[in-house]
Amino acid sequence: MIKAKRLQTKDYILIGIFSILIYAVNAIVGSILTPVIGAAAMPLIAGFCLFFSAVVYLVMAMKVAKRGALLVQSIVNGLVYTLMGVPLMLVFFALAGLFGEAVLFRGEGTQYRRLTRQSLAYAVYGCFYGMGTSVTIYVYGSAYLSGMFDADTLDRMLYFAYSPAWISASIMFAFGMTLLGSGFASRLLNKHFIKAGVIR
Repeated sequence: MIKAKRLQTKDYILIGIFSILIYAVNAIVGSILTPVIGAAAMPLIAGFCLFFSAVVYLVMAMKVAKRGALLVQSIVNGLVYTLMGVPLMLVFFALAGLFGEAVLFRGEGTQYRRLTRQSLAYAVYGCFYGMGTSVTIYVYGSAYLSGMFDADTLDRMLYFAYSPAWISASIMFAFGMTLLGSGFASRLLNKHFIKAGVIR
């Protein structure tokens, strides 16, 4: 039986670096798409962000290949949002990371080096990621966000946040797009990184 090794200092540093990269990818994709589809389909933006950040996540997951990597990445993401003035996101993303880690829990340790399991774990995490804005609205209310967004944008956010159809679409789209992005990332990793020995 192969036991999952514990995270070491170098792993935390690596996860921290990749977590910032994941945040940057999501932020860049989100800022590009918001003016394009934000008014019509704002909840779907998270799915597109996750499609691209899945590549970065899988590189990190394969390099670390230990229990807790996704959870630590989630906590770092939550800390970024906490510094931006939304401390609720620290708890929210920590829970999202725990649900993702639950997908990887069963196994003899080798599951942390399986692209399919890591992809599914990130997709489960992605379902929560897409709900972040809505959860913030539910807990803090619109007044809390009024200083962060203009009135028109906030009105659209409220409309999407309280629409069951859009919430369901957001979750399903985020899950599907994360899996698609992970599939693309897996082919990329197998072709250029794993075969070359960069990732074991």
